[in-house]
Amino acid sequence: MKLPIEFENRMRELLRDDFPAFLSAMDTENVRALRVNTLKYKTEELEAEEELCCQKLSFCDEGYIFNYDHIGSHPLHHSGAIYVQEPAAMAAVASVEIKPGMKILDLCAAPGGKSTQAAALLLGEGIIVSNEIDRKRCSILAQNIERMGIRNAVVTNASSAEIGETYNDEFDLVIVDAPCSGEGMMRKNPLAVSEWSTDNIRMCAERQSEILGNVAHTVKDGGRLLYSTCTFAPEENEMLLSSFLSENPDFHLIPVKDAVSASTADGLSQYGEEMKLCRRFYPHVSMGEGQFIALLQRDCPFIPTEKSEKKKDKKEKSQKPDPNLSIVRDFLAEVLTEDGLLETEKYEIKCFDDGNYYLSPKIAMPRSIKCPGVAIGTVQKGRLVPHHNFFTAYGEFFKRKIVLAKGDERVEKYLHGESINTDCANGFAAVFYCTASMGGAKVTSGEAKNYYPKGLRK
Repeated sequence: MKLPIEFENRMRELLRDDFPAFLSAMDTENVRALRVNTLKYKTEELEAEEELCCQKLSFCDEGYIFNYDHIGSHPLHHSGAIYVQEPAAMAAVASVEIKPGMKILDLCAAPGGKSTQAAALLLGEGIIVSNEIDRKRCSILAQNIERMGIRNAVVTNASSAEIGETYNDEFDLVIVDAPCSGEGMMRKNPLAVSEWSTDNIRMCAERQSEILGNVAHTVKDGGRLLYSTCTFAPEENEMLLSSFLSENPDFHLIPVKDAVSASTADGLSQYGEEMKLCRRFYPHVSMGEGQFIALLQRDCPFIPTEKSEKKKDKKEKSQKPDPNLSIVRDFLAEVLTEDGLLETEKYEIKCFDDGNYYLSPKIAMPRSIKCPGVAIGTVQKGRLVPHHNFFTAYGEFFKRKIVLAKGDERVEKYLHGESINTDCANGFAAVFYCTASMGGAKVTSGEAKNYYPKGLRK
């Protein structure tokens, strides 16, 4: 491929003896990969899908190289059992240990790969605030959170400054997959080649520095900050971190997980010996595109300043009881098992601006909210009309289930929006492809009326 001459010169100086191997790798086809959403599906089940021709990644237990055209039309994709994600992008979250119960902020989250990867590792315990400042991209983020059936996520549409005003010493992990010059995507995206310039690199570095400065204090004492980009430029990576660390002595670099370290190159030590702990994902080292990964830990409690201290919450005005809440609760009791009702008790039932009632995680939220939790549905004429999100997130807890196996002709009918035959009892039911809930239906006398949204149908 034809690369900018100045970019080649920079990479030749950076890689030295490895530059020919890098240049050769840039002339090969990019690999396609997916990640199993273990909230809905098992890796063993995917490996049995011979038509996908999957090869497991060494650094991510849920990641696979695949060879299958039109993956977006596959029932596994529709049901949220898989997420198509670039291998190097998976490496970032695979770098850090995530345990159930953690509070996580994903600051620049669209389209949702890192958020959904982290959420799967939380196993439904804890909270993830998934933020994207761009409104259109935030809508895509919310759709992917919905498709993957994540119950403990809040999707926000805030700036890094607003996030910084809302939270202080809050999160066990903050993920900053910063907007960057995109050098690592040149093999995959020709636009990254045509838009490349050193001026753009400098502009991106300034923006990245501002973003980190706005949210550093949201990491709690002992918490982690995961910084990543999809560029090779030192100005956006090691040089930026060197400056950040000098201004924030309560942070220090720590090693990533061994599997990721073994599949990546060291960071550039000319910007500090500690930068070797950073990881560089190159296409000539591992299958995938370019990625930079740095994992930092916060050493000590943050001492609030006038600028960073979050505003005290105003005293809430007393509100009249919502008569629709009893309708919502009756609906939940009618469609969910006892285990499902216990699961809903982790959350608050809230009516949002869009008219939907939500099961919302118990955490402070910025003003710019896209989705405060799982949408249950709207109350219309004294009854609740369920939202698609409720089926994708709580399908496993439904009393009534319609399970469609691989090869069942009803799978395609359902994804096309048609009603399907079933022996399921009357009432609202979750519709599954194998073990993954892909939507819902209302059963009446052996016919399941389709509730799969028109905008998602095949």
